[in-house]
Amino acid sequence: MKRILSFIAALVMTAAACCSCGDVNTGTDSAGTSEAEENEEIIIPETESAARRQTYTKAIENGEKPEVSAVHLSCMCDGDISEKVEIRDMYDHVLHSGVVGLVGVPIELTYDESVSDTKIYFLYDADELRSIPPKNLIMLHYNEEDCFYDTVENFVLNEDEHTVSADISEGGVYLLADAYQWYDCWGIDVSEYEYDRCPENYPTDWERECDTGSIMELADKEWAMENAPEFNVSDAAELASVVWYVNGVSEDEVVSVYLDNDIDLTGYDWKPMGWTNGGTKHQFSGIVNGQGHTINGMTINSGYEDTGFIGYGLGAVVQDISFTNADVSATGCTGIAGGQLYMCGEWINVHTQGKVSGGGEDYGAIVGRETDIAFRDCTADVTVDGEPFEYLSYRQKREADVEIVETFNLTMSEDHTVTRDEHEGFYNLGWMIKYNDAEVLHRNAENELSYQYFRNAPGTYTIYLVAYINGTYIRVSNVIEYTI
Repeated sequence: MKRILSFIAALVMTAAACCSCGDVNTGTDSAGTSEAEENEEIIIPETESAARRQTYTKAIENGEKPEVSAVHLSCMCDGDISEKVEIRDMYDHVLHSGVVGLVGVPIELTYDESVSDTKIYFLYDADELRSIPPKNLIMLHYNEEDCFYDTVENFVLNEDEHTVSADISEGGVYLLADAYQWYDCWGIDVSEYEYDRCPENYPTDWERECDTGSIMELADKEWAMENAPEFNVSDAAELASVVWYVNGVSEDEVVSVYLDNDIDLTGYDWKPMGWTNGGTKHQFSGIVNGQGHTINGMTINSGYEDTGFIGYGLGAVVQDISFTNADVSATGCTGIAGGQLYMCGEWINVHTQGKVSGGGEDYGAIVGRETDIAFRDCTADVTVDGEPFEYLSYRQKREADVEIVETFNLTMSEDHTVTRDEHEGFYNLGWMIKYNDAEVLHRNAENELSYQYFRNAPGTYTIYLVAYINGTYIRVSNVIEYTI
């Protein structure tokens, strides 16, 4: 707050120099106590109706994104600026909060036609930048017409005042971003913005935004950084360190986890490995190989979706592991080994025992929501909301609940071209191709009467048509199978 008031004082002096008809009202009483310290919005109004330079300030208090502490608008305004200008925190908006490299909260600025000659200031807290050099801060503006963020031209960084400012000609959504992360995601050369990121020295987004349970009481950040991305895990502390790394540090990285011992999690408030928040995804991608070991007593009690040992995963493979005495509860996409997973191929020799509760839909004895996992030699002894549940995933339950009607007839020629007949009334018709019972291709077939898929790899190939029925993809044709 002291820095905010100090910066306002500087703006007031500037405003006073620009105005020839009286002083700007700073809201300070004769005792020297600033009324602004007790208000979220600090307003410096003009008392006369003529257009004068005024400053409107919005203090930002957001524990999840505390890098920006205030936003100021300096402008020429006729009348009371508080009636002309509005600054809103847009961090709850999925589109804007998901900007790559976002620093602090995005804000939406609106003002009426009587406001002119506007300049916006972001006041940042240097202690909250989490290794990002101040020189990397850039200002972006959301282009409504192109639905894209543009870099604001001629923005100015003042490291002494901790501000990033720019003359602007319109309202809309503005934010600060890390140039290294933002430009890198668009394939732009970022060599001038490179810096050493040290996530073990500051709280990650996951630590700021989520309930971390017992994880951060156990996690050894330095151990995680030294061993990533391939972990050999022997106890609960090392497993918690992996969860921290995946949730807080890993970005589109393939991670390998190998259990070297049985691990007992009894008494800990465990949390999923892999999570999402709006447009941001910190998924688990890689392999969990239990090497025949068991995780016992895992308890996860969450008030959100994507809950299980792996919460949200892409390309996650699990094998040779058992979970015993597990207790997992959530609002949806809930399972003991996984919550919501896609493009995962085969899971081999995975066994679960315990209970799942409060799952809404998309719950399962091993995985909640999945579209393509081939479970091989997997078993489960699990209750859902107190009732025995025989399905390893919710997809299996849906498939069992929907009657398979082989409406389409498939034939295959000698060159392995598969041809179908025509029928109407099916949504998202697609070719399903499996190799050794694992999905290798799901291709749209709505405008294709034939398709050729042939590989030389020895094994069994299965081809059929699927359509989206009652929330899942159901087989709607006969099955063609051949072996090479």
